[in-house]
Amino acid sequence: MKKGNTKERLIMAALELFSMKGYEGTTVEEIAKYVGIKAPTMYKYLSGKEALLEALVDKADKEYESGMERNLTGAEEISSGKELKEYALRSLEFTINNEMAVKMRRLFTIEQYRNEMFAESATRHQVTQMVTMYADVFSKLMDKGIMKKGDADIIALEFIAPVTLMIQMSDREPDKKAEALARSKKHFDIFVERYCNK
Repeated sequence: MKKGNTKERLIMAALELFSMKGYEGTTVEEIAKYVGIKAPTMYKYLSGKEALLEALVDKADKEYESGMERNLTGAEEISSGKELKEYALRSLEFTINNEMAVKMRRLFTIEQYRNEMFAESATRHQVTQMVTMYADVFSKLMDKGIMKKGDADIIALEFIAPVTLMIQMSDREPDKKAEALARSKKHFDIFVERYCNK
C-alpha cells in the first residue's frame, strides 16, 4: 500500500479488507500486513479493530454527507418534475460512483445479519434517511402544487425502492452500472409523469 499517514492507510486498508471479507472475517494482522507494518505497531495509531471500524465509519459518513450535500444542493429551488429528476440523478450518480460508499455498502451487506450495529446502520442509510429526505422534498413540492397531494412517506418509499435495487445490482455487478442508471432514469420519468403536475 502507498506511503503516507499510517492511521489513514490503516483505515483505507480496513475498508478494502472489510468490504471483501467482512468485519468478523478480517484480522488485525491482515490489516497491518496490507499496510506493511506489524500488528503491534497498529496499536500506536488505534486502540484495536473496533476503534479502526469506528474511524472508518466516521470517515465514510463524513465523505458521504459532504458528497451528498454538494450533489443535492438546490432542493428548495425545485420547481418542476424535470428538476426533481435531475436532483435525484445527481444523488444516484454520486452514490454508485463513490468507491467508499460502494465498499461500505458491501461491508453492511456482509455483516448486517451478524451484527446489530451494521443492521441498524444499513437500514438508516438505505431506507430511513432516504425516505425522510425525499418525503420532505415531496411535501414541499406538494405544498407548491408541483406534485399531486398524497402520503409523502409512502410516495418516497415508492420512489426509492427501485433505485435501491439498482444500486444493489450495480454494487454486485459493476459492469451493470450503466444499466442501473438507465433503468433508474426510466423509473424517474414514469414517477414524474405519474406524480408531478409540472
